[in-house]
Amino acid sequence: MKKKILIIGCQGHIGFSLSYFLKDKYEVIGTYNNNINKNTFYKLKKSRTKLLKLNVFNKKNINEILKKHKINTCIYCAGVPHDSFAKIQTRNTIIANCLGVDNFLELQKTNNFKFIYISTGSVFQNIKTSKKKIDETVIPSPISLYSMSKRLGEILIENSFIKNKISTSLRVSWVYGPPIINTKINVQRGPLPYLLTKLFYENRKKIVFRSGGDFEASFTYIEDVCLAVEKLISYKKFLYSTYHLGSGKNYKLFEVCNILNSLTKKQVIKMGSGFSPWTSDSVIRGPIISSRKQQRLKTHYTLRDGILNYINFLKST
Repeated sequence: MKKKILIIGCQGHIGFSLSYFLKDKYEVIGTYNNNINKNTFYKLKKSRTKLLKLNVFNKKNINEILKKHKINTCIYCAGVPHDSFAKIQTRNTIIANCLGVDNFLELQKTNNFKFIYISTGSVFQNIKTSKKKIDETVIPSPISLYSMSKRLGEILIENSFIKNKISTSLRVSWVYGPPIINTKINVQRGPLPYLLTKLFYENRKKIVFRSGGDFEASFTYIEDVCLAVEKLISYKKFLYSTYHLGSGKNYKLFEVCNILNSLTKKQVIKMGSGFSPWTSDSVIRGPIISSRKQQRLKTHYTLRDGILNYINFLKST
């Protein structure tokens, strides 16, 4: 009998990708709240994912789902995903990023399930240099409402982990890849989805920015996130309350431009110096990396390979 996986927030990028990625090995149940993307919703239904509406603030409803479906593992992908949204959705940010997590952890006492919280490298906001690699021993330094809410979610996980070793947080950073198509700049998604959409979905012959080339980040391909979560699911107990998934390397957009120009064998993209328009709410920090000796999570895709896969998706869509 297949294990039952509950993915909270299956309409988001990571939640959708995980639902689709895990559907053949597990019985996947996905929850959504108010925002529905008709395209991804249809794909999940077609893939036999059971879809349930859920407000993570409704503890009674959560308990009913856990008991009825006998859930083995919960993956918490729900949440307000970026500072630009958190500033105008303050109450939703606290509910989705903190109180919803607490509801599940409370119900863990009477329902035996593992809990994986998808967190973010954005909890590190006071790193003075982008050259410093950030492993799990670095103390988080949240400043904004978004980063503080995600950090509080992590602290709730840490408290639960001490008691039972079946709850953990997975920090990821600047995740990109299918099925995201960004026809407009969206700082939450980072620059890659926008640039690749323009070039390989809208077939723009050339993109020129006056600035932006100095922006840098540790980009993570979506399938690496799925593979890491699948590995965490396989553990009976977690050795750590927090895991990092990252390549350990930052890439400036100048380097991304070079990759894209080499793939097309012509100059299709050009950027000037500076950080705009990619940093309205984001801190340029060093790359996250894992220092774990056991249960270490690794990325498998190079930036070039991830970009190639993403391009193939955009061309076929």
